[in-house]
Amino acid sequence: MLCNWQLHKDYQENLKLKLLFYQKTQRSRLVSLDKSISKIYLLNLDNLLPIVKSLYPDFGRPAKNQQGIIRSLILMLDLQEYSITKWASIVKSDKLLFDICGFETQNAPSVASYYDLLSRLWLSSHSEHIRKKSRTRKFHPKPSKKLKANQKLPNKRNGIVKRLVNKLINAKLPKFRPEEILQKFLARCVVDYSGKLGLLGNPSDISVAFDGSPYYSSASHYGVKVCDCKSKGIHNCKCPRRYSDPDATWGWDSYRERWFFGNTLFNVTASDSPNDLPIYLKIVQASRHDSVTTIFALRDIFELYPNLKFNNFLADGAMDNYPTYELLKHYDVLPFISLDSRTKAKFNYQHPSILCFDDKGRPICHGGIPYYNWGYSKPKGIKYRCWFTCHGQEPPEECKCSNSKYGKVVHIKPDYDLRMFPPVPRYSQTFKDKFKTRTSVERSNKRMFVDYHIENVRSQSSKLRFSMATFAVINIHSDAWIKHFNFSILTTLEQAA
Repeated sequence: MLCNWQLHKDYQENLKLKLLFYQKTQRSRLVSLDKSISKIYLLNLDNLLPIVKSLYPDFGRPAKNQQGIIRSLILMLDLQEYSITKWASIVKSDKLLFDICGFETQNAPSVASYYDLLSRLWLSSHSEHIRKKSRTRKFHPKPSKKLKANQKLPNKRNGIVKRLVNKLINAKLPKFRPEEILQKFLARCVVDYSGKLGLLGNPSDISVAFDGSPYYSSASHYGVKVCDCKSKGIHNCKCPRRYSDPDATWGWDSYRERWFFGNTLFNVTASDSPNDLPIYLKIVQASRHDSVTTIFALRDIFELYPNLKFNNFLADGAMDNYPTYELLKHYDVLPFISLDSRTKAKFNYQHPSILCFDDKGRPICHGGIPYYNWGYSKPKGIKYRCWFTCHGQEPPEECKCSNSKYGKVVHIKPDYDLRMFPPVPRYSQTFKDKFKTRTSVERSNKRMFVDYHIENVRSQSSKLRFSMATFAVINIHSDAWIKHFNFSILTTLEQAA
């Protein structure tokens, strides 16, 4: 039973009263913890109640300190502690940290309470996870074949992306996802607030960048042998064995050019945000191709953020496939996707006013001069004008194909080939400028993996890995809030004194 949900304003008032006491007795420590306390002080958890209320029955022993445990886990990553067991002990013996978390009981929650909350926030059966750990499964050694630089594992099934897109368009795509509660928590308590502050960019013209990153497991990929081969002198058997992390699989880390054991963390970032703020996370099997995860991610962000207008989709060549372009057209989103490095572009679009196309996809007029891109004219297609009239020059007689002062105009419909002729041509300056912002998702990943060291948490389940990534993202947003407001809890206390 969930009870005693403290309002954010009451938490702030109680915290300020307690910090006024510490300001006199432990001022130097307050100064060192100023930013950490400020982040927790600004985090409003009021919108979390309707999300988690259904996770608790209406009877039984009351569940207390749920808000405090969430604040505690966020604070743990900020203070660079990566063991929940050790952190629970630290908070229990440290009155200042206890009060910052806002615990409402005399004693701090035990480490079991931390893991119980994380299990509730994860919509996959915890008992089933325990059974997976106790069952044996086939041993999969580290693959010996190495891929080329920047190459990713191919899809296991041909045409899988096309089938998923068709299911999504027909509203038949499976909706169950164990991380749903944490995704809603991130959306309603964190991302929505950043959007109100204008930290995501223009809410009616949001650009989003998609990318997946290897997320290493701390468990051994060798597992635990249960056979008697060792007693028979066989030390290199491939018998079934138990695994402490049954969620982890082998995947290819294209950046480090090596195999890894774990999951893939898929990140969607508001690319126009000056703070590179993530808005959506998803964790999948390490062997899953990003093009498959993208289909589910697109569906989810449209459901999570009905008040945001997503206009631009930015991604690397892993998402360069025809079904994805068709899905983006269905959602009325402009694609900014680099061509797959293995693609040999073929431009054979037939048009009476076009002689041919150059290697960049630019149309050439019958005078041998490339047409000048004049943007996208919906629904006619990509608009091109005579190069000379666009630059205020008189076309030479041998190249004059129109008597109009506006010059010759041609339209190329992207429907002919959505991938080769996107609404914004890849060679255009508009495409190049927008595509540069895709690096926001890489910087966002760097914040999670390098600044907040989420892999230092010795996680042996996708549940714990995803939870730590979510709390790291909350820290990233909180950093942006402090920078936006130039906020300091010490300044607030001095004004209240």
